[in-house]
Amino acid sequence: MADKTLIYVGAEASGIYRKEAGESRWENLTRGMAPSAQARTIAIHPQNPNIVFAGTQRGVYRSNDRGDNWERMNMTEGRVVWSLKFHPTNPQTMFLGTEGSEVFKSEDGGENWTYQATISNPDSVQMAFATRILGLAIEAKDPDNMFAALEVGGAARSSDGGKSWQVTNNDFAGDVDLMDLHGVAVGSADSSSVFISNRVGVWRTTDRGDNWENLGFERFSDIKYSRGIQASPGDPNTLYACVGMNFGSEEGGVLRTTDLGETWERFDKGVSPKSTTFGVAINAQQPEQVYFCTRKGQVFGTHDAGASWTEDALPEGVSSVISVACASA
Repeated sequence: MADKTLIYVGAEASGIYRKEAGESRWENLTRGMAPSAQARTIAIHPQNPNIVFAGTQRGVYRSNDRGDNWERMNMTEGRVVWSLKFHPTNPQTMFLGTEGSEVFKSEDGGENWTYQATISNPDSVQMAFATRILGLAIEAKDPDNMFAALEVGGAARSSDGGKSWQVTNNDFAGDVDLMDLHGVAVGSADSSSVFISNRVGVWRTTDRGDNWENLGFERFSDIKYSRGIQASPGDPNTLYACVGMNFGSEEGGVLRTTDLGETWERFDKGVSPKSTTFGVAINAQQPEQVYFCTRKGQVFGTHDAGASWTEDALPEGVSSVISVACASA
């Protein structure tokens, strides 16, 4: 068994931080990173935990030494990266989503990125920013089938590996609370269920987005606004959802399902998140290890599937925390 766990946290306003589980000090990882980095998404290589990617306001950065040093990868300037996703069977292939709804692909381990498509939805709700791809998901059994979560643009799917996309908003169109998607995940061993998170909770489809079902978070929790959804790498029937009262609320938490969304329970028992939860991460090598972060800088972790928790606050002043990742090293 690996002898330590590393936790990475991204802040939209103040960069990327790293800490070893059990240690007290967070390190701000700046060497080679973009100046005043806005670290919106973090992805750890599924086979080599030394390799870490971060999506920023200046594209993608990669570290080959667990975050000690960073290098900007080769992609078009001016792209703000909000989501990163590894291919389920070939980690040399990766995808990313941008502000502006562009999808890029790498086939050489993130070194070079090529434009694939722009997900266009003329019915997207007009906001002060361009529509963002906040999440990407890929079916393990058929990786040509992909899904995207669009902030104020709803859901989209691709059946050709990201080259073209179709918006699947029959159950959302015209409702800003439903169109405001924050995450997407594929569940079940046969990849038959897809989940998205929005302002009213988590929804599920079993027909690749032709129809969506509200999973009714109000039956299980008094807070249901959801900022993300993640499937466990050890059990695709288990998923975790970030929740809060609203974007800037002073209450947050994590819900867990072990039956593909039929029932949910509060997972963060015994801790007190003081703001909406914006990210949850499961250790692929040890799925009983789960971490989540709140927008105002709290980081909570369990190494025993939720039986006990530790809290590690980020340095004072670090806020707008929106992403977390962890891995055995």
